[in-house]
Amino acid sequence: MEIVLAALFPILLLGGAFFGLIVLLARRSGRDIGATLRRFFQQGMLLALVILVATGVTGLLSVADPDVVAGPGYLAFMLSCVIVGAPALLLVARRERRRAGGGSGFSGGGYLVLAELISLVTAATGLSLWAGSLLEGRFDIAPASVMLVWGAVWAAHHRMGQADRRQQGVLAGSLIGLVTVSVFGVLVLEWVFERAYDVVAGAVMLVRDAGGFQQPLVELVVGTAIWLRYWAMLGQHGERTTLWRAYVLLAGVVGGLFTALAGVWNLAYLTLDWWFGSPIGPAGPHFRELPMTLALIIVGGVVWRYHDTVMRSHRPGKRTEVDRAHDYTVAGVGLVATVGGAAAVIAATVQVLTPATVLYPSDRSEFVAAVTVLLVGAPLWWRHWTRIQRIRSADPSSEVASPTRRIYLIALFGLGGVVALVSLLVLVYRALEQVLGPGAGVGTVLAIRWPLALVCTVGLTAAYHRTVRRTDLLEAPDPETGREAPPAAVRSVTLVARDSGPVAEALAEQAAVRVRYLERTDGQGRPLALEEVLEALQDHPESHLLIVSGEDGVRIIPHEG
Repeated sequence: MEIVLAALFPILLLGGAFFGLIVLLARRSGRDIGATLRRFFQQGMLLALVILVATGVTGLLSVADPDVVAGPGYLAFMLSCVIVGAPALLLVARRERRRAGGGSGFSGGGYLVLAELISLVTAATGLSLWAGSLLEGRFDIAPASVMLVWGAVWAAHHRMGQADRRQQGVLAGSLIGLVTVSVFGVLVLEWVFERAYDVVAGAVMLVRDAGGFQQPLVELVVGTAIWLRYWAMLGQHGERTTLWRAYVLLAGVVGGLFTALAGVWNLAYLTLDWWFGSPIGPAGPHFRELPMTLALIIVGGVVWRYHDTVMRSHRPGKRTEVDRAHDYTVAGVGLVATVGGAAAVIAATVQVLTPATVLYPSDRSEFVAAVTVLLVGAPLWWRHWTRIQRIRSADPSSEVASPTRRIYLIALFGLGGVVALVSLLVLVYRALEQVLGPGAGVGTVLAIRWPLALVCTVGLTAAYHRTVRRTDLLEAPDPETGREAPPAAVRSVTLVARDSGPVAEALAEQAAVRVRYLERTDGQGRPLALEEVLEALQDHPESHLLIVSGEDGVRIIPHEG
């Protein structure tokens, strides 16, 4: 009984959390809670049946593979999946198609996105394993079965989604392709550079294993196909919504920048550690990580540069919040590296200048690593932050009023203050622990070096950004007269869209207009973005506007009040 209750409690807890989340989202979007729950369970049942049937068919086809041990239990399970799941799937799918055709408002968008992504990843995995087996001179039936069955599931759902292509699914597929290409691109380049490094370093390779190159190459080709389909053919030319910009900025720009910086840091560390640190052994083994380092720099640099170009293309002449988000994000990345590197330099300096102990041996390589982080992060932060400050000096009203700048400064001041306070607490605790225990001495200094470094660096960073924020507040325009608003002729706006209540509230706060919001309950249209609504107000001087989000885009209809 205790085992049953122990297993039942997590299920009830997760179910209650999902139920509460669905109810919360339904209330915020203004939808009927009962209809939302019904759609959730219908789509969940449909997705579970698709996975069940595809698994059963795959398992039955894999029986022909000699490497698959198909006992009675295995066959019974796979047959049960097909015998029970297939008729249930046909009934549920037929019912949902009938309801959708009857105009009942059922939307299978969430189901289509999940089913397409799950089948995409599974089919791509099967394809990679099957192609790898072919390159090794054999034909594996099990991965071929996975590829064929789940590939058919993906093709069917990908085709069904063409009538109502969801940007969430397109960007998720693009992210899968981007991550796959990046990871296996690094592995392929590392293999190539390792062979070149062995030749240059004079290493003797008794056996050259091509398997370490073939499988990553296959994965790279598969990932490239996924990325080309979802991003190059669908996502890149899609509507530039907030979600689209978030994908390009976070996954492409920030992800590529972090990858390239990791490679640059390791390259600088290997070089400086060889000259000034405590290297072990000759140059050949010391620089053994050089191939991986170069691969990270190349792949990360290409990903960052490409998405940075896409982010900045087709933008208006004036500075937008998208430009600010890019600049402040990159500056934040550089600032984190700078602060972390400065703290590491202080801690490493204390350790180098303090006599070594058993618990804290002296190691110059730690100091070199800290200096390397600082040398990589500081130029990046300085370049973007000084550019931001120059723009602020040239146009203080727009930059100071920017919500991106406010969020950046407040977040750094708030989080920095919390980290500094916690570090101070740890510093006092470690100091008192040493004083009340073995007594003050060298161990005390070494025990508090890291919290002391964090208190100094993070505290100064928080104080600096608090000063910048206070200066902005002194120069900020009056909230009533300096509010950024559309032309004075626009007096009222009616928004008709889905899931755009927060956008309507933000519009009422930022623009001097009367806003009325109507939630679409027919499942059509898409959520609006605040930037596109503000642009519409600026482009249309009429007194009353009706903005409708439809399947073909956003329609702007002037009308009489």
